[in-house]
Amino acid sequence: MTILPSQRLGRARPLPAAGLLLLLLAGPASAEDFQLDNLRLDLGKFVLTIPKLDVKGTSLDRAAFQAIFRAAPGSNESPVARMSRLTAAEISAPSLVMEQNFGPQKQITTYRDVRFSEIREGRIARGEAKTGTIKVEGSASGQMNGEILRTSFEGLDLAQIARVFAEKAAPGTEPAMQTLIGRLEQEGYTLDLGELGKVSGGKAAMRNFKGRVGAEPMSELMTRIVTLGEESEKAAKDPNSKEDPAVTEARDRKLLLAMLALFDSIDYGSGEIRDLVLAVKTPPKPGAKPEPVEMRLARIAFGEDTPEKSGFVMEGLKFEGGGGKGTIASAGYFGFSLENTIKELRKALAEPDFDPSVDDLRRFIPKLGTIRLSGIQITAPQQGKRGAAPLPPIEVGLGTFELRHGEQVNGIPTNMALTLDQLTIPVVESASNPSAKDLLAMGYRNLDLSAKLDLAWQEASKEFAIRALSLGGAGMAKLDATGTLGNVGKEVFSADLALAQVALLGATAKNLDIKLENLGLAEKLLENEARKSKRKVEDVRREYGTIASLGLAAILGPSDGAKSLASAIARFVAKPGKLSVSASSKAPTGLGLADVITLADPTEIFDKIDVKANAE
Repeated sequence: MTILPSQRLGRARPLPAAGLLLLLLAGPASAEDFQLDNLRLDLGKFVLTIPKLDVKGTSLDRAAFQAIFRAAPGSNESPVARMSRLTAAEISAPSLVMEQNFGPQKQITTYRDVRFSEIREGRIARGEAKTGTIKVEGSASGQMNGEILRTSFEGLDLAQIARVFAEKAAPGTEPAMQTLIGRLEQEGYTLDLGELGKVSGGKAAMRNFKGRVGAEPMSELMTRIVTLGEESEKAAKDPNSKEDPAVTEARDRKLLLAMLALFDSIDYGSGEIRDLVLAVKTPPKPGAKPEPVEMRLARIAFGEDTPEKSGFVMEGLKFEGGGGKGTIASAGYFGFSLENTIKELRKALAEPDFDPSVDDLRRFIPKLGTIRLSGIQITAPQQGKRGAAPLPPIEVGLGTFELRHGEQVNGIPTNMALTLDQLTIPVVESASNPSAKDLLAMGYRNLDLSAKLDLAWQEASKEFAIRALSLGGAGMAKLDATGTLGNVGKEVFSADLALAQVALLGATAKNLDIKLENLGLAEKLLENEARKSKRKVEDVRREYGTIASLGLAAILGPSDGAKSLASAIARFVAKPGKLSVSASSKAPTGLGLADVITLADPTEIFDKIDVKANAE
């Protein structure tokens, strides 16, 4: 397991690469059946020590096996070549100690009761370690210690792992990803972060972990990430730091480039981690005590182990701290790809004159998929006035949030669907929210809101369809709308902003359908207005009906469409139920902006559209 800096809570759990590393250096095997003592494999950044090793069923003799660990004097044979000779039926050891050095940070991992089976030319078919321990020294956050339960694997390619960590690709080439480990399972672990707290995890599994040889050896890349991360953390902790902003910016750029290169060299495949528990303390503010935070996660899954067979998902999250608490049933993203983003960022950051303020940032947009959240409940304390009675906590909930994207043009999705269901928020009266007083007077102490949006662009017909636009509140009202825009060409998505604006101005409105349904809000509005004006509800209703009937008729004009619209609205006000309005352009191409701004009288708009309205 390898723990990186600048990941305060991230280093609280073993990274899959760590276990791979351990097994990479644990691989030597021998020729006949024999035992070797005090073996040591020193690869600079990685040092493997094995006090006692039993080897069975190998084609190598004792000397040839020892040569895998220690190259002959004057030999230029690479670790990859030595690993590729490793062949044995079984290798076992009571203990195996791996030391990894990345900049100022040292990680010592000890595995006990280690056994590997069917080793052929540097590939191990199966292996396991019954238990293990971890110690991290030199971290900016102090020493960390941990324990690992049983770990097992299948299909470990030691030679390829050695290539990834020790070699670099030829200039101008990008080697393909290759499987480093077919399957890895771990029964659980615990990690003591010292002053930061403790972290533990249950069963974990991973399949098809892949890596490629990058532009530089991964060992050097990880060393740079650790070193730069530690420097950034120390500078951030020092309140008297007078570091030149240019130095900070240069370091941050180097750190980001290194992390992007690391992400580009690894494919985590598929897997899951269960029963994560974090009991940590947040860094204290000046003059304040550290704030304890507890977090529990039932499951984290990625790749094919997610419901959508791609992406990432968290399930069963519970957290508490700072007086607040909450739960999230599920949160995840699916169908995303950062491949283009990583490639473009690496290219841009390598340019010394890169300026994000003038660059076309759309080239960094990743392939967008689906974001989904469900089952959210959060309780947070309210800050009351000093000396006053404590205020009740604020409770916010969300049933479902889903945002889908598809078919991007110049990074912009041409299809999008948004669903928001059962967003519950309290109505809190304050000076900055005067409308809350009326809502509370009408009996709305909590709002239950929902929304839906479905948009799609058709290149062939140059139409942009509003398939669905819905807004609603439980016990209030619901608004549904659909419509179509015409003359929307591909130029609307152009990277040239001026060209995109001109193209957008040429769009036309072809049709629009609106439905408004009263679910109780209209009655409460009338009752509230009657209460404030000290009149009867029926008097207020008649007044609003008259205004709607006569006022709208005067404003909209004498056309048949205007009369139909005014009459339907007046009936809806008199008896709120459902109001339907349908408008379509008389011109087949639609109603454009030029058609509207050239009108001498706004009521002339009814000469260009057909309107139908009804109230029931």
